[in-house]
Amino acid sequence: MITVVVPTLPERATLERALASVAAQTLPCLVRVEYDPDHTGAAATRNRALALVETEWVAFLDDDDELRPDHLRKCARHARLTGADVVYPGYDVAGGEDPVNCFGVTFDRTLLAKRNAIPVTTLCRTEAVRAAGGFQPHPDEYGNPCEEWGLWLALLAAGATFSHLPQRTWVWHLDGGTHHHPPTLEG
Repeated sequence: MITVVVPTLPERATLERALASVAAQTLPCLVRVEYDPDHTGAAATRNRALALVETEWVAFLDDDDELRPDHLRKCARHARLTGADVVYPGYDVAGGEDPVNCFGVTFDRTLLAKRNAIPVTTLCRTEAVRAAGGFQPHPDEYGNPCEEWGLWLALLAAGATFSHLPQRTWVWHLDGGTHHHPPTLEG
């Protein structure tokens, strides 16, 4: 079983779309919506939700993005086939150009050490994420806290395995400033 964690602010109008995409999954799952009324940030909110997850696997979804109906099924299958602790699938971008530009690029620990090349929408072994300390800041060159990058680096240091699923299973909605735009592979 998988728990989908969705951090959100009480006033987020996009939450309904994100939750509808979770409800449409072809693989049964649980959902944990964690509100952030005190504006402590997405990392702290995800970590609070993570502490309450009781399933072997946890999937992360921002409240302004959406999963395709077979996202969890494809990610879980890929995890079974590869034995990976972290599965990060491809995505389509709505409202802009791909800010990461790593679709189809096999996991590269050297690239990950240089920049955050994995968006937060992933499937992870719950205990691995907890053992690594959860989401934690690892600021990039622009001053963005990149809490998911901090988690990926902590997981890597702990010996976790990563695998890219080269299928587009979710939609990343760029909404004019909420999402940071890291440099592309060329930049």
